[in-house]
Amino acid sequence: MDLGLTGKRALILGSTSGLGLAIANQLAAEGAIVAISGRDSDRAAKAVASCGAKLAVTGDMTIRGGAERLVNDAAKALGGLDIIVINTGGGSPGGLLDVTSEARDKAYDIMLRPALEAASAAAPHLKKSLSGRMIFITARSIVEATPELALSSVFRSGVSAAARSLALELAPDVLVNVIIPGQFDTPAYGRFAEWAAKLEGKEVDVVRAADAKANPLGRLGKADEFADVVTFICSARSSFINGSVIRVDGGSVTGFH
Repeated sequence: MDLGLTGKRALILGSTSGLGLAIANQLAAEGAIVAISGRDSDRAAKAVASCGAKLAVTGDMTIRGGAERLVNDAAKALGGLDIIVINTGGGSPGGLLDVTSEARDKAYDIMLRPALEAASAAAPHLKKSLSGRMIFITARSIVEATPELALSSVFRSGVSAAARSLALELAPDVLVNVIIPGQFDTPAYGRFAEWAAKLEGKEVDVVRAADAKANPLGRLGKADEFADVVTFICSARSSFINGSVIRVDGGSVTGFH
């Protein structure tokens, strides 16, 4: 199946490791011209070399104006943008009554504000493309109560609401969708497993095994499996998918979503 991605100019935010890097790798393999992004220039350069991306743009999205600069730097280097994948960091684990006010402010600056800023900066470039794709990577916490990740529930739900509005505002020139990852075997999951293990007084391997067993498929996901879905939603073959929230989680969410 030809996905129609050859020559498409794509910026993947938060793509020096994990799911973001896997997405960059898949898009590059399909012929897209990919810009990696991250805070550390050395890690970004290694990511470019590892996945066949064209270039890296570096900056800190948690600083106001940082996401806008990354978008504009990538658009300038690539001669425009056809695709943006907006992938931000996560907040501190814990319930709403457990986290500090500083943690709440930091979570806003990590998850919601940079996503909105990147979307606003990318929209004019994507509209010029006439086949633009804007993808937001969020979390399971927007469709299922996740008390241990309460800040993620709050701010990533805001990202999802923004995406739904943008899907109407930018149509038909730009298609906007949200993709929800379940538990994938990535560095980010590793950090969460370490936090959970410490909280529960268990070994990390025990936590990982329990999470794998809890999934209907009996395992954690592989980053490439998530990237395959994102790549399709970025492609010409997804031309009637807009304003959707798509789960890639092995069936772990138990509600009717």
